[in-house]
Amino acid sequence: MFRSWGLVALATVLGLLLAWRFVSPAPPDTVRFAVTAEPASAYNRAVDRYAAGLEAERFKVERVAAQGSVDYIRLLREGRVDLALVQGGVPSTSGSAGLVSLGQVFFEPAWFFIRAGEQGGNPVQALRGRRVAVGPEGSGTRVLALAMLAANGLPAGAIDPVPLAGSEAAEALATGAVQAAILVAAEPSPGINRLMRSPGITLLNFASRAQAYEANLPFLNAVRLPNAALSLPEGLPAGDVTLMAPAASLLARADLNPQVAALMMRILRDAHQGRTLFSAAGHFPSGLNPELPLQADAARFYEKGVSFLQTYLPFWLAITVERLWVLLIPLVTLLLPLARIAPPIYTWQIERQLWNIYSRVRKVEEESAKGMSMQVVARLEALDKEAAGLKLPDSYADRIYDLRRHIAWVRDRKAGGAA
Repeated sequence: MFRSWGLVALATVLGLLLAWRFVSPAPPDTVRFAVTAEPASAYNRAVDRYAAGLEAERFKVERVAAQGSVDYIRLLREGRVDLALVQGGVPSTSGSAGLVSLGQVFFEPAWFFIRAGEQGGNPVQALRGRRVAVGPEGSGTRVLALAMLAANGLPAGAIDPVPLAGSEAAEALATGAVQAAILVAAEPSPGINRLMRSPGITLLNFASRAQAYEANLPFLNAVRLPNAALSLPEGLPAGDVTLMAPAASLLARADLNPQVAALMMRILRDAHQGRTLFSAAGHFPSGLNPELPLQADAARFYEKGVSFLQTYLPFWLAITVERLWVLLIPLVTLLLPLARIAPPIYTWQIERQLWNIYSRVRKVEEESAKGMSMQVVARLEALDKEAAGLKLPDSYADRIYDLRRHIAWVRDRKAGGAA
């Protein structure tokens, strides 16, 4: 039994050990996100929703503070975080080696405010030599602001860049400390709401040049701020305004655990599929026009949706099955064929013992015909004793008795001949 079925078990175990090398690693216990120091930012609020989804599946979430999108990419490359929301355009300028995208998740327009006295044929070019709030070093706001200015023929040396963002930039523009301010926000912030109501300050409308910006800066998208969208009673803004907006993307290291990636795609769908001020319901998350290659599980999600197992099974059970499916290969290709040949091997192992004694009986009989009959009886009795001592299943008892009867027949015949 061991020599037959043991062969099947050994071959199967070896096949499983070989297949185990191709099993995807188990997901980590903790997922780390890069966040800003501003709790109310759109990025941090999004991370809070992601954390809730991960914690519901028994993951721990760790937040690592950083300065902005450029800093986020640095943390990703260093392996200090697993995931980070990064402003569109930043990967193109900061490099993307070793990083992948899980897709775009929301628009965050550039709110380009300018003092009324700075307007002209091209109000952006009128800022040459002026003080412009472009955001602090390492921020996505600064990357976007300088890219938009450079597209208008205003490199960083052509203006006086002021490292202010948010409410501080709004305050500087309202008081005249700067002549323009570029704020990047997915939703109207207190600073934006203040500037929209400040006399002598205008929000630039890019409607006539939107396609030109999209052609020169491919990571930008034209989005529409509808008439009176900020305040119906006040009629703010007074007419539709076209803004230029990069899309924030969730980036990860290329070695992100596939089960974490698959779960994050489901979380992204639940967190961002609703309608927003600048996107219709179902627009996000989006795998269109990513700045970085899509992670394999993300690409599969955008093509086929949530996997069958994760749709109908609890997450941890689904990922266990998905991780171990590769082990079916040795089970199917080795175990089933070997299981079919094991019974014949088992039968052969048993019958070999019977035929071994039969062959020696025949040899004794042949030798006795050459004049060795005086030793035949003793040798046949020894063979009969050996046959009686065989340890075979009860189903083979008749074969043992047949063997012993044949030995007795030869022994009786030879004993008579010897007498």
